[in-house]
Amino acid sequence: MADGIKRGPGRPKKDSNTSILEANMAETDKINERVVETAPVTRGLREAAIRAEELRNKMRGEQFDSQVYDEFYIDPRVIPEGWDYNWKRESIAGQIDDDHLIEMRMAGWEPVDSKRHPEMMPIGYTGPIRKKGMILMERPLEITRMAQEREVSTAREVVAAKEKALGMAPAGTFERDRSKTGVRKSYQPMNIPQS
Repeated sequence: MADGIKRGPGRPKKDSNTSILEANMAETDKINERVVETAPVTRGLREAAIRAEELRNKMRGEQFDSQVYDEFYIDPRVIPEGWDYNWKRESIAGQIDDDHLIEMRMAGWEPVDSKRHPEMMPIGYTGPIRKKGMILMERPLEITRMAQEREVSTAREVVAAKEKALGMAPAGTFERDRSKTGVRKSYQPMNIPQS
């Protein structure tokens, strides 16, 4: 020993800062234990049984069938009369798609506020209803029906134009036999080959 101070066996004595820190930690642990012990119980066995019955009733329906469960399903009974609900894309890979949202607004779609359906969002949430990059939107049912009629009309026009083109022959060739073009208007089951 260079200084001539002789040490005894065992650990060195604790300095005063270490003992104060350990005392504070012990006191904090006691306070935390008291808080846990005195926390009020807000729910009891009766509430648990009621909630379990609600969940069992939900799980009996199609909505919770694991084979056909649709996480974006909206019960038609919660949609206000005269309105149409639809999930629309809000973001892709975490990036908000502003152009698409503008298109949706121009087509009459408006976000549905969570105040109308608080069960669809976490407790305390405010704002539009969102889920996995999608946003729940609404517009008058009349406008949706108009858009659907327009889509069906456009699709029929395209099919009619293609059918007409199949029956036509290019200039300078013989006429086509319409019965041999292979276009049918009937529906029948398709044969599935056995592997």
